[in-house]
Amino acid sequence: MSYAKKIVSIIKILTKEFLDLIYKRKCVNCACQINAGILCKNCLKLVQNLPDFAQGVVNNYPIYSVFYYDDIIKKLIQSLKFKHNKAISYYLAKLLANYIQQIQNNKTNELNLEGAIIIPVLTHYKNYNKRGYDNVLLIAQNLAKITGYKLNSTALRKIKYTKPMYKLKRKQRLHHIENSFELNINFDKNCPVILLDDIVTTGSTLEYLTSLFKEKGIYNLICLTVAKTKKF
Repeated sequence: MSYAKKIVSIIKILTKEFLDLIYKRKCVNCACQINAGILCKNCLKLVQNLPDFAQGVVNNYPIYSVFYYDDIIKKLIQSLKFKHNKAISYYLAKLLANYIQQIQNNKTNELNLEGAIIIPVLTHYKNYNKRGYDNVLLIAQNLAKITGYKLNSTALRKIKYTKPMYKLKRKQRLHHIENSFELNINFDKNCPVILLDDIVTTGSTLEYLTSLFKEKGIYNLICLTVAKTKKF
C-alpha cells in the first residue's frame, strides 16, 4: 500500500471514530451513552409487560395491552410520536411480537392468530403531513416483518380530522370520533384481524372502531395496543 493510500485509510478510520463519538447513542430514558438499541441495560430491566390475558373487552372483542402508559414506555411512545425517533418503532414492535407469542402460548386465551392481518389505527392525513410519518403505521410495518403477519394499511381510513381527546371524558370521546373512520373490507373475512393502536385511554376509540368491524361481520378480531392508561 502506498503512503498516500495509507494516509487516506487512516483518515477514514479516524473520521469514522470521530463520527461514532459524536453520534453515540443515548438511552431514551436516562440519556446515558449506549452502544446499540434505545435503552441501557438498567432501564431495560425496568420495562415489565402486563400479564398475558385481555385487559378489557369492547363489543365482545378482547383488548390486549403490553404495558401501562407511564414511565419509560410513555417516554418511548412520545419520543416516537413527537420527536421523530423512528428507531423506537422497531423496538416497540419487537416487544409486541414477544407479547403476542406469550398470549398465544396461554391456552386460556383460546387464540389462533395463524395468517393474521394487522390493521393499524392510522392518523388523519393532516397529522401525517405535519409529522411526516405515522407512528402506528411504523410499528405495524415492523411488527409485520417480525411476525410474518400481513399488513393491511388501507382497510381502515380516518376520514374526519379530530382534535386531541386527552381532556375529554369517555362519552365525549365517543361523540367526538363518530363518523371519523371508514372501513373497507378488502381482505378475507375469515382471517384473524389484529387491530393495532399505540394507546388505549378510555376504550372509546376501540369501541367505535370495533363496531365498524362487527357491522361488516368480522368476528375473529383482537385489539392490541402498546400501552394502556391505568384508569382503563
